Amino acid sequence: MKFSSCKKRVSAGTSYIVECRVNGINRRITIGPYSRFDPDTAREEAKKLLATMTLGRDPREEEAKDKLAQITLGEVLEDYLASRTLRPNSVRAFRQIIKRCIGDWVDTPIINITKEMVEIRHRELTKVTRQGTSGKAQANAAMERLGTVINFAMNKYEIDGKPLIQKNPVDRLSQIRAWHYIPPRQNVVPDHKLPCFYQAVTSIRDKKVRDYLLLLLFTGLRRMEAATLKWEDVDLDGKVLKIHSDIAKNHHEHRLPLTEYLCNLFVNRKNETRDSEYVFPGQGNRGHLVDSDHVIKGIAKKCGWKFTVHDLRRTFLTNAEMLEVPHYALKKLANHVSRRDVTSSYIVVNVERLRVYMDRISAHFLKLMDADMSDLF
Repeated sequence: MKFSSCKKRVSAGTSYIVECRVNGINRRITIGPYSRFDPDTAREEAKKLLATMTLGRDPREEEAKDKLAQITLGEVLEDYLASRTLRPNSVRAFRQIIKRCIGDWVDTPIINITKEMVEIRHRELTKVTRQGTSGKAQANAAMERLGTVINFAMNKYEIDGKPLIQKNPVDRLSQIRAWHYIPPRQNVVPDHKLPCFYQAVTSIRDKKVRDYLLLLLFTGLRRMEAATLKWEDVDLDGKVLKIHSDIAKNHHEHRLPLTEYLCNLFVNRKNETRDSEYVFPGQGNRGHLVDSDHVIKGIAKKCGWKFTVHDLRRTFLTNAEMLEVPHYALKKLANHVSRRDVTSSYIVVNVERLRVYMDRISAHFLKLMDADMSDLF
């Protein structure tokens, strides 16, 4: 083995270095700058490093292992988000729930997060929120995302060929059956409330929000699909609108035929949007519309019935099914794709076939609400 016990090297500055061959690799380790070490101290540090390297232990690898063992939850989170193709809203939601629910763990080495910590925090998060909810969904969501980040760390980081984390501490919640059962929401706008709902929506002074809510009800689009809709994706001549795959939740392009009512809505909207590329521009004509909770609450108060924006999508699909829209046409209207349903991959439902069903649904809503085109002007 060839090495020098201590050398002085001059580059940008002057430093003491020690050099040794470890496991077939030549290593030059900087002890420190000449100005901070006297020769005797540098020599003693060199002896320690040489003794370590003589035993086949690479100081740089040891340093890397020590650094990896101290990687924090926040660092792993950023690594995870950078490695995934997620929409900006998904990334924002991921960060927000981590910050809100386990923000005090962000600077904690991820290997120090224990199953006891997970169990206790999940229980602590299960409390009534400011919105009046039970907190169960929030507790589940926070721990599900933590589990996702830790699973990522288990698969990516290794020390000496072994996973950095041997077992996901979030598994404790399954072992003790602590996950909260969250029943699927069943809220829809009932038929007898639709006239009141329509009157409340059409009375909104902000016509942009009015048209946005009507579009959600008459198409079943998801909130962000409608809010981010651009004029280039609305074909009034062909009477079709398009949701791009990068906007659609399931990453599948979605096309819907436009009824006469919706075409009138878009024509009216075109006259209101001026130069914005968005059908529903944001405040000051910048960006796209962001949901206004106070407007939703105001409409709910007028109707005497609470609802969420997603309830409008559920109302659309519920009424479509009641009108006996065929199963695969219904799935196409919802832009739902099931990997388990092999048959659906063989059935091509084009946009024109959907037009008769969209017209039927639109006429059904207009009749229930006693509405007409003049309400939009």
